[in-house]
Amino acid sequence: MRFLTIAAMVLTLVLTFTVNTARAQDDLPESVFRDYDHMREVLDTNMMSRQIGVVMRNFGASDEMTPEQLSALENQVRGIFPQDFETAEIILRDELKNGWARELLAYYTGISYIYVAVFYHQREDFLVVPFFRFNTDMLELLAEF
Repeated sequence: MRFLTIAAMVLTLVLTFTVNTARAQDDLPESVFRDYDHMREVLDTNMMSRQIGVVMRNFGASDEMTPEQLSALENQVRGIFPQDFETAEIILRDELKNGWARELLAYYTGISYIYVAVFYHQREDFLVVPFFRFNTDMLELLAEF
């Protein structure tokens, strides 16, 4: 009986992990979104809950980082920020030409901040994010602007 209880707990954990790490991309390729609102929904939902591995996979890190590296990165961020973020705000937004734009966003709770820089290109039927970076040091990301 104890074995069945443990097996059920392991199965629950595996299923929870699978559901939580599933891409919220409707089978779109990494770094491609239906539109701006979809991109922000994916970004904000996962940044606010500190699901950095999911963010990185949705924004193109699968070919740059192993699952173990993504997990370690998420654990590092969760160690720095023990609580989910409560607020998301756009700090800077530059409308460029031909559908290009860039934003610097802040996610924070109390006086704990993390920042995201994103460059995106609105195409006719979808939005592409060729550049994404996050950091706890806003000055590092301001250099991108």
